[in-house]
Amino acid sequence: MVEAPIEFSIAVLCYRAEEEIIPFIENLHKIMSLFRFEWEVILVANFWQGSDDRTPEACQQLAQRLPHVRVLAEPKQGAMGWDMRRGLDACRGKYIGVIDGDGQFPVEAIFSCFAKIRSDNFDMVKTYRVQRQDGFYRTLISTVYNWLFHLFFRGSSRMRDVNSKPKIMKREAYKRMTLHSDDWFIDAELILNCINLNLHVYEIPVEFHSLGARKSFVKPGAVLEFMRHMIDYWWRSPSPANKTK
Repeated sequence: MVEAPIEFSIAVLCYRAEEEIIPFIENLHKIMSLFRFEWEVILVANFWQGSDDRTPEACQQLAQRLPHVRVLAEPKQGAMGWDMRRGLDACRGKYIGVIDGDGQFPVEAIFSCFAKIRSDNFDMVKTYRVQRQDGFYRTLISTVYNWLFHLFFRGSSRMRDVNSKPKIMKREAYKRMTLHSDDWFIDAELILNCINLNLHVYEIPVEFHSLGARKSFVKPGAVLEFMRHMIDYWWRSPSPANKTK
């Protein structure tokens, strides 16, 4: 029997979420089960060797009892960007996407983005954060980063929020991209590829929730790291996204 092609794949970044990932995935799975086409959820549970991270075990347990759920649990060879690239590469759908599994982005945003890209033929649909409950520190970092990004790259001003997720895209659009980042710059690299390739991108407003008791992985040096990557990308790229206005 020939299996039906997968219409939609979503990669969920689960790094160090451990058991906290369970309610998020259960809710996501419950809503996606209403779809009348083939879909899959990829749980990206990559781990540093020697760590006590229980995320791979929690994700494997979810996959054992929830259909259409697969787990990617490999020893890490990079940070968040490496995880995202591995997750997107593992997606088999006509439309593919990525979201953080910490619950700050609501599950409903996935379906808003997917409905928009499917109905209006965009290459990518993503969110931008209009309400944030993650505190002054994270809000400041995001504001500074987006300002620097718009300053450095021509054509980026139409993108309200570079790092916001989910990001849903056509698989054919993703296959045209050239992505190398292994860290937090991966979101910017995705957007720069969209600009360079003249892809059609649409943004949907979303409310960004608090992390609760969980600590943020975004450290104080994140802006300096972002800036270093932006300068490097700006310097070596002859593309339309390069050079300021």
